[in-house]
Amino acid sequence: MTTADDIFEQSANNIQNLGLREIPFTESPTDLQNKTLDRIFTGRENELREVFNLFQNRERRRILVYGRIGIGKTAFLLEILSVLSRKRPQMLATYISLSSELDLATTALIALAKAMPDDNWAQRQLHQMGIPTTKGIKERTSEAGANMVFAGKFSEKDVSATKAQYPTVSLEILLDRALEKYPDGVLIAIDDLDKQNPRRVRELMHDAQGILKGKAWFMLTGHPLGITGDLLTSERGLFDLQLKLDELDQLTTYKMLINYLNSARINNNCDDVNDPRSVLPFSKETAEEFCRVSLGKPRFFNRLGNAVLSTAANLGATRITPEVLQQGFKTIEKDRKLLLAEKVMENRIFQLLQKRGSLSDETITIEELELLGVKSYSEIVPYLERLDDEDFVQRSPQLDAIAYTPILLPSSD
Repeated sequence: MTTADDIFEQSANNIQNLGLREIPFTESPTDLQNKTLDRIFTGRENELREVFNLFQNRERRRILVYGRIGIGKTAFLLEILSVLSRKRPQMLATYISLSSELDLATTALIALAKAMPDDNWAQRQLHQMGIPTTKGIKERTSEAGANMVFAGKFSEKDVSATKAQYPTVSLEILLDRALEKYPDGVLIAIDDLDKQNPRRVRELMHDAQGILKGKAWFMLTGHPLGITGDLLTSERGLFDLQLKLDELDQLTTYKMLINYLNSARINNNCDDVNDPRSVLPFSKETAEEFCRVSLGKPRFFNRLGNAVLSTAANLGATRITPEVLQQGFKTIEKDRKLLLAEKVMENRIFQLLQKRGSLSDETITIEELELLGVKSYSEIVPYLERLDDEDFVQRSPQLDAIAYTPILLPSSD
């Protein structure tokens, strides 16, 4: 009788038959160790150069990195922090993802306090906000007798958790403490502004102008639709560098595939783009097709990679042939259809996009709006953005409008 242990061993063997220790593709770079990220991070040389040029200046800077969802903003941010940790050991660089419940001052305070585990005052700030610390925080009380000089009883109890009442002031105090230890400065990287709605982002940025112009370096990431309309105009002087990340070109995507595979390959760490062994278990033909279909979008690239290698393992394949690649595309297409079936409005919009090939506020008709049950194009934009987030569509700017086009996987038919 086949046991669960047998199935696990077979699954592991199927991946090893592809010449890999594991499936290397991951949608979230925060799940990777720094050394792994350094191995697979590819391209963005010009963008990295623009950022690192600023770090040759002693004056603190504020940097905004923006681009479409899934374009690689988090990986870009983490790669910068990884390089700084090696090249600037006297600079403290810390990363945090913005929570919808917190303002930027509190977020920065948490990020900095977590990066200073040996500072008791920093750990106390975390504990007071109810955030677990590496060390238990106690407060000491005394119960003295009549002659306190000679006799007294001391006890300790947990400090109660309360909300940070003055996060801006606490952040300034903690920055001063950090700068005593890190003379090259403090960098606070805050990711995921694009997970907030545009109105919330405007409020956050307006309230945070003081801390952003304070004693720390700041790097923020966000989505162009949610932030740049305001931040790149009304807040023009807030950032020293506004850096846009675009899709990767075909050659860079191919090199990225090589790096991913080499990070998990059992043998043969070949990185020559002209050597077919560099993309094993893909053939050069299937590797090029895989990269073309991924559209230069790192997260879509990872989603496709997971589906293709998982399908190959399930089939017991040892190479990604055109037939195996097509089966992988069918697998992810099936999953996409199931996901769309649960979302009525998104499904109707996607079907319209498939029929039309492109959709914008300039081309959609009154009849089509009525069929969707809306009065204006702006009402369907949130649905289009969610479809973009799930890699069903892509947004392409035109001269007079923003158009959405469907992402259609190749069919063997």
